[in-house]
Amino acid sequence: MEFRLARSALADWFRREHVRWRLARKPLRLVAQAIATALLALAGFLFLRVGGDVDETAASILIAVVFGVVTVFQQRQAQRRQHTVALLTAFQSADQLAAADVWMASRISNHHEVTADIPEPDECHVITMLDYYEFLAVLALRGMVDTPLLVRLRGGTMQRCFDLCRTYVEDRRLRTGSDIYRCLEDFASGVRALSPRPPQPE
Repeated sequence: MEFRLARSALADWFRREHVRWRLARKPLRLVAQAIATALLALAGFLFLRVGGDVDETAASILIAVVFGVVTVFQQRQAQRRQHTVALLTAFQSADQLAAADVWMASRISNHHEVTADIPEPDECHVITMLDYYEFLAVLALRGMVDTPLLVRLRGGTMQRCFDLCRTYVEDRRLRTGSDIYRCLEDFASGVRALSPRPPQPE
């Protein structure tokens, strides 16, 4: 029993740290990538020195490999950015998503909590938005979209949507399983942690 609890706590810690890394701001991620590239270059240099002196050809190959790695990083980042923008703009052309987005925006602005006894026509809007945001959160946490860009463009709305629907989500989990909308919850928690806290009264 204790082992199971410890394993669950360790899994929760890894999941939180993974979310924090995915939601980290661009300068931090760039620094980490630069360090990784520098370590790769150092490892290559040390490997070449094992066989003897490093000649000009070997040094040129090492430099080409490092620049190639940097280029791949930049291309993947550009592709993720384009993919993110496409995902965030394409839903506006889908009538069901667009209608659900307007409905949810009204609930958020008026601070109307979404509970388990919501009428069925409105529940369709709730499920549509939660499913869409869960889809975005899964992509973000797997590094398949530009996560910092997603946070800037839609992160606050995704967080407020989940917070507003928390009671409804808990009821759904009792009926369908505890993992439903788990990625969205982790994403919302990460966004909340990034948000500046209001100053405390003196």
